[in-house]
Amino acid sequence: MKIYTFCSLVFLVGTTVATAQTDFFRKLKKEDVASNPSIQWTQFGPGMSGNNKSAFWHPLDPNVLFISPNMGNSYRTTDKGLTYETVLDEDGSSIKMGTRGPDEFNSIDFSRQNPNFGFSTDSRPLGLFMTTNKGKTWITNEELVKVFGKSRLSCITVNPKDENVWYVGAGAMREWGRILFSKEQPHGTYTDANSQGKIWKSTNKGKTWELINSGLHAKAEIETIIVDPVDANIIYANSNYGFYKSTDAGKHWELKINGIDTDVIRSFTMHHDKQTNKVTLFVIASVLWEADGKTIKDAAGGIFKSTDKGENWTKINGDLAVDMNQFASDKSIIKSYYNVVGYFFGVSIAKAQAMFPELPQSLTFRFNELTVDPNDANNLYLVNMYSNASRNNFIPGCLWRSKDGGKHWFVTFRNGKNWNQGKDVNYRKQRNNPMGTNVSLLYLHDWINRDTYDRKACNFVRFNADGTVLHTQLAKISLMSYDKGDTWVDIDDVKTASSDESYIGAGNSNLPGHGFYQDLRFPGKVFCAAGENSLWVTNDDISKERPNRQSATYHDLLGSESSLSCYAIHPKNPLIHFALFFRQDKRGKLMKSIDGGKTWKEQGIPIPAWEVKAHSGDQSVHQLSLIIDPVQPDNMYFCVPKTAKNMEFVGDSETGFGVHKSTDGGVTWSEINNGLAPSRDVSMLKFDPNNPAVLYATVQGNKGGLYKSTNRGEQWEEVESTIAIKGKLGINDIHFAPDGKVYITSGYKNAATDEGGLWVSDQKLKSWKKIFDYPWCNRVEVAQYDSKVILLSTLANTNVEGRNAGVYLSKDGGATWIKMNKGNGQSDRVNDIAIDYFTPGKYYASTYGSGFYVAKE
Repeated sequence: MKIYTFCSLVFLVGTTVATAQTDFFRKLKKEDVASNPSIQWTQFGPGMSGNNKSAFWHPLDPNVLFISPNMGNSYRTTDKGLTYETVLDEDGSSIKMGTRGPDEFNSIDFSRQNPNFGFSTDSRPLGLFMTTNKGKTWITNEELVKVFGKSRLSCITVNPKDENVWYVGAGAMREWGRILFSKEQPHGTYTDANSQGKIWKSTNKGKTWELINSGLHAKAEIETIIVDPVDANIIYANSNYGFYKSTDAGKHWELKINGIDTDVIRSFTMHHDKQTNKVTLFVIASVLWEADGKTIKDAAGGIFKSTDKGENWTKINGDLAVDMNQFASDKSIIKSYYNVVGYFFGVSIAKAQAMFPELPQSLTFRFNELTVDPNDANNLYLVNMYSNASRNNFIPGCLWRSKDGGKHWFVTFRNGKNWNQGKDVNYRKQRNNPMGTNVSLLYLHDWINRDTYDRKACNFVRFNADGTVLHTQLAKISLMSYDKGDTWVDIDDVKTASSDESYIGAGNSNLPGHGFYQDLRFPGKVFCAAGENSLWVTNDDISKERPNRQSATYHDLLGSESSLSCYAIHPKNPLIHFALFFRQDKRGKLMKSIDGGKTWKEQGIPIPAWEVKAHSGDQSVHQLSLIIDPVQPDNMYFCVPKTAKNMEFVGDSETGFGVHKSTDGGVTWSEINNGLAPSRDVSMLKFDPNNPAVLYATVQGNKGGLYKSTNRGEQWEEVESTIAIKGKLGINDIHFAPDGKVYITSGYKNAATDEGGLWVSDQKLKSWKKIFDYPWCNRVEVAQYDSKVILLSTLANTNVEGRNAGVYLSKDGGATWIKMNKGNGQSDRVNDIAIDYFTPGKYYASTYGSGFYVAKE
């Protein structure tokens, strides 16, 4: 029987693939295939909604801003942040190959003669990326990678008078969240031996590069390079081993720290008065502390400026230092303080508390970035990039500002209860600090004055080219100020008319999409599970600010940060909803609502609490395919894939692999893996549409396959007809179409080019036809309204060099296909797809880190 089925299979594949699509499938494996331009993906759901430490304005165009949030999509806005577009090549190879574009901008600069021509560096050691269309797209080549080897390029700058001349510096100094500075390792703990003592120069617009490091410290890692705007032979560079200056266009470098009391220069910026040609330099020297009896005190470092081109420096700390005794009763601040102090002195938090039981009366924060107003050399800003787990900087005070060149400093970004009331008010007033919350937030409005002070601080602060917009990022939200920092507004989202919680995002989302759920009883609603951002449900609202964009309603299910894994609605009572969470609040618990999702209570704990280690990533358990028996709804099931990261979810699952079942409506749970593949790497779970006692489970990866249970999961057996299809790589998905056909997908990241694909059976799973030939096919969906409409997603396979991952559409039952990736910068990282149940020609894609997309024909 096995031999007969396999022979039949090969024959069917041969006759099917030998069609007009043969060349199409061959091209998919050998070259980048262009997507159909008539179908465009547009993002929906919240704007931003995740952390971002990478933002750069165009130096000439005040409307253009580039950002690279930390979930791996780089965006450009040409309207000051109202709307964004991806700058990644949607049809390029996997982002891991380095040719799709910058995963995270480390720096950007543009020719001052041609604003369309520029270069960027990436946080990864991938050389340079070049643009000729003002950053709409970025390209690289082997030469731009090979010349720099494994060096991490931190910064790039152009000679403002000659677009042929460019400088590049290497190092990890811009890893502000990772590089730490302790007493024993004052030059940084997160350093890169491949990137030390290196500055390059090009005199032919980046075609060739020369290493120019004469005079640099051998271990110096560069943070910023600036060419003097008056005399282009003068070049400045700061590093973790001092501030350097060259007077011969980079041939030789000299250390210039006269007046600076420490040589770790964390940030560097310049002001140029174009009317007088006066150049003023500003730096942050890493703050050092020392023991002072039972407390600590400042030893060195702070803010410095030079008015003679770096020859001499003056400290401008002014009144930056604060009395920490003022905050003695604030547990979060004291915890943050001793966490940083303990790390700096190389002792535990408990030991730090014992060594220094008294809080200092005057202590300077460890700022990490400095910005100057392009129109006013006396208007300065400092970033104190702390977090509730930071070991560099401590709470409070996100952004500080001086209007008088450093004499008086005050907090200019104020969010938290203690800016409005309490004992801190008088202390702040005594310091001449403005009071009151000056931050406006939209869908995360509950963050306004949520805490005494923000638990995570701002990541940067930067002006656009003409100084009219000041941009920062607070945790999940980017904010703009149009009055130099007096007030801050959230424009990542706009509200729509019908609901207080209905929004249209700007297209710069940075959240982990976790898939879709639809129900025929809820037309017009697609339920979208989101990491860290709970649930978003589509609606039909509109907005004049962002016309023709999909709106969605935010549902804060738990009133706290939560990562929704999957969602389901009771088959007999539409008011009963269920939700599972893969990390953060209620992780591993089944929550139940009996009022249509308005309020929630814990129903059961299918995945007992697993250990979460500090500073160790997401540590998730991804619970997928929550399904409820339509006949006996007390029977509930879901699956946990082991290698979820390969499916483009954030991180692999920690525990609970396989299939889980409840027979009492979700109160108690058991694992039902008897007969399944040993890996229990279950990627999909489905009922037989004609008999809910029959279930199918797909197991991906080595020794996986398609498994069937005829007794509600008590025992599993492999489906014999799929053994030849799975090979060594398993089965990834199964879908039952309305016309009775069944579809499965196969393949994996390292499958051979002739393995993997999309298969269809119309003979009750006895034989199969291959209708899509690609070595890693993942999700498949068929339209409810027309069984000939098929949507398929593929993932990046190493044996085809990561080419042509993305979404494909057939409207003739698989006879022909089109590629549809336009507009989706994470088309190579799609983890789920859906076809709208009610609107023909409307499709959805969920991505690893840029949320949700919709496409309309």
